[in-house]
Amino acid sequence: MTERAWAIVWAQWRALRNMSPRSGLAGLFVTAVGTVLWYGTWTVVALAVAALVRETVDGEKLRGLLGPALLLAFLYWQVIPVMMVSAGASLQMRRLRVYPIPRGELFTLEVLLRVTTAAEMVIVLAGASIGLFLNPKFSGLNAVAFFPFILFNLYLSTGIRDLLTRLLNRRKAREIGVLIVVLVAAIPQVLLMRYDLGNWKGIGAKLPHLAWPWTVTSSLITGEWNALNAGAMVCWVAVAYLFGRWQFERGLRFDEEAARASAGKQRDGGNWLDRLYRLPSAALPDPLGTMVEKELRSLMRSPRFRIAFFMGFSFGLLIWLPAAFGKRGGSGWIETNFLVILFSYSLLLLSEVSIWNVLGFDRSAAQVYWLAPVRLWQMLVSKNIAIALFFVLEMAIITVVCALLGLAVTLKAVWESSLVCLLMMVFLMAVGNLSSVYAPRGVDGNQTWKRGSAGRFQAMLLLIYPLLLLPFVFAYWARQVWESDRVFYGLIAATAVVAVVLYGLALEKAAQAAGERREGILTALARGDGPVAA
Repeated sequence: MTERAWAIVWAQWRALRNMSPRSGLAGLFVTAVGTVLWYGTWTVVALAVAALVRETVDGEKLRGLLGPALLLAFLYWQVIPVMMVSAGASLQMRRLRVYPIPRGELFTLEVLLRVTTAAEMVIVLAGASIGLFLNPKFSGLNAVAFFPFILFNLYLSTGIRDLLTRLLNRRKAREIGVLIVVLVAAIPQVLLMRYDLGNWKGIGAKLPHLAWPWTVTSSLITGEWNALNAGAMVCWVAVAYLFGRWQFERGLRFDEEAARASAGKQRDGGNWLDRLYRLPSAALPDPLGTMVEKELRSLMRSPRFRIAFFMGFSFGLLIWLPAAFGKRGGSGWIETNFLVILFSYSLLLLSEVSIWNVLGFDRSAAQVYWLAPVRLWQMLVSKNIAIALFFVLEMAIITVVCALLGLAVTLKAVWESSLVCLLMMVFLMAVGNLSSVYAPRGVDGNQTWKRGSAGRFQAMLLLIYPLLLLPFVFAYWARQVWESDRVFYGLIAATAVVAVVLYGLALEKAAQAAGERREGILTALARGDGPVAA
């Protein structure tokens, strides 16, 4: 790449570096600890893989281990970003088309940025390479076979991201695209429940005996360097390159604003939907009711929110129900309380886009809350009520789907699961209101790949979530030990009191901080993206 392309990377690095001091020493420390813990864990996994590869001297056994392992690495690389609705760092084409940079260089830079999509897999493959170098049976040069496998994943990831970016910006195709994505993302779960991971060779035996990238790579690593394997790998890399470049070029010509404008023209009036939107205005006093109605309308118009809402009752069912009713089919805690798990997962998805950063979708328009004759606590409460209504709808949809699937959905289970998750939501909103004013971040609701909360605050979630779950875990544990529903509901009642008090205190503090930090909040919400977005 030329200096012009590297200048983009350097500019983005400087932008990120300049933003870091504003988070304070505490924010930097939490971010650093979270990063070290996450990648440290994967480094330990990589060392374990290196030790396993080093000790495996039987070529057939090593091939049987590497084939399924590389398949899982491929699925992690291509599917996990879709599951998390995140695509790592990526180029912002609308901002880069004005610069005289050849498309080939932009494509190369975009491919390199795909490493951020699944850096964990690069670490694990590096560990496997080290183990291969230390293995006395095989030549360390065989580790070169990992390079075309990595290239294949980078090119394919580039194409998939650009394809989904265009697809998710077209209103009619968006929901169908999300459904396809959800089904593809369920493949790892199906494999985990269908086959016994304790027998890696058993997985390989069940898969079709074709020249897949992972099987070819495992054969090359174990020394089977022949024209068939080498040619197959070259073909896979070439196909991935052509697909990635094709989608990249189409992405360059794609006009997101025109697609959104055409989608907006196709929206009908929806009188019955308008009546539903107006229900809060009729039930709540002004201006609270009007603000809730505004939030309901704006959230439903946000593709980012709709995707999270859709995945809550679709992908959540696909990933958790097989785990609960897979091979065991018993009556353990997961099988008995599967509704709590499904509700909690959907709440987790919704919280990322609408609880931790309630002002994110408003961006610079949030200044109206300080100009209009409304109180700041009303603004926060209206946003909380809106997301609570959507969460209740989400739980209702999940319950209906589970009932249609013939699962044991009882009134007691629905009531208990809803009560627990609503209290959990109150805790999350208490923390989320504070994070929204102390760590605001503007979010484009039309960009389905963006994070909804600040990166430094996402690192804090590693500590926040376990703390918020402790009261509920203790309540379930106490009921199991004492075998008494009274104990369970007594603890839940005490938790409810704590949740209400905590929410009130946090709301007061957040409203006060919003008034004192107005300039900083509006500046953070109005801040735009650089040419390379994370």
